[in-house]
Amino acid sequence: MQELIDPYKAEGMRCSARGVDYLRISVTDRCNLHCMYCMPPAGIGFENHDGILTFEEIVRVVTILSGMGIRKVRITGGEPLKRRGLSDLIFSISEIDAIDEVSLTTNGILLSRFSSRLHEAGIRRINVSLDTLRGDRFTRITGRDMIDQVLKGIDKARECGISPIKINTVIMRDVNDDEIIDFIHFALSNGLILRFIEFMKVTPLWKSEYFLPVELIRKRCEREFNLVPAAPVDSGPAHYYSIDNEGMVGFIKTDEGNCRTCTRLRLLSNGELKICLYEEDGLPLRNLMRNSGTDKMLRDRIRARIDLKEGSTHMDWRSSQSYMYSLGG
Repeated sequence: MQELIDPYKAEGMRCSARGVDYLRISVTDRCNLHCMYCMPPAGIGFENHDGILTFEEIVRVVTILSGMGIRKVRITGGEPLKRRGLSDLIFSISEIDAIDEVSLTTNGILLSRFSSRLHEAGIRRINVSLDTLRGDRFTRITGRDMIDQVLKGIDKARECGISPIKINTVIMRDVNDDEIIDFIHFALSNGLILRFIEFMKVTPLWKSEYFLPVELIRKRCEREFNLVPAAPVDSGPAHYYSIDNEGMVGFIKTDEGNCRTCTRLRLLSNGELKICLYEEDGLPLRNLMRNSGTDKMLRDRIRARIDLKEGSTHMDWRSSQSYMYSLGG
């Protein structure tokens, strides 16, 4: 049996405060799925209505950050399409002069209903989280029998002109790793960009027996397809390869090397601003704004926080025990 590789063994991976230009916004911690690696089986306590940022507060934060170098915004959740009026928020963010791009990550359940509205609001690219193509396995992984809705949503998004559409697939040993080749065929036949992601240790639900190194995932692909290193599709952590000159596949190693190129901030639905996925406690912007914090005060506090990225690594934040539904990935 292949020896399991601990993703925390990487040393010296540095985040840089220089060039921070990308903000991920979790607009809700609520979701219509109950994925095995995202939410604990016993359930969770969601934030109440007053505990999450209003759209006006989100736009205020984005406006401030746009003056500090943020150019790209990704809307996440929970499941962001569960937040009522989301297209209004997307349109407002798109109208901020310095913001070049607003994108979305979704599980696809509600995508067929909202694709047209999202496109009209300014969404041009989306990521769809999908870990299996098999109905019975989808129910096992997510706790819901809804794979048909996801596939319908992907088709609808394509019809509406949203492009590119990326499929984010978390590969878990003895759970869905027998579908690696199936996913490549699915992506090629539907004009999708596929990204294989290692099972992330950031969550308390991480289990070593599920961890499959991305190097082994790529080797399985290379047995069936001719993979040629390709130019980056974006500034994210994926390493991309062309597939027989017909499509694109990316491989995301969950820690190693990512900190050196990290340009991301994360705004959680409760108003915490995190400079690292593994950070336990973020900067409480909601409380600052609701206690009459001025824009200058917010900028100063945010700048001091961003400066902590310089010289830090995921090892500095490994005490985090946050569940993925609250982080937005």
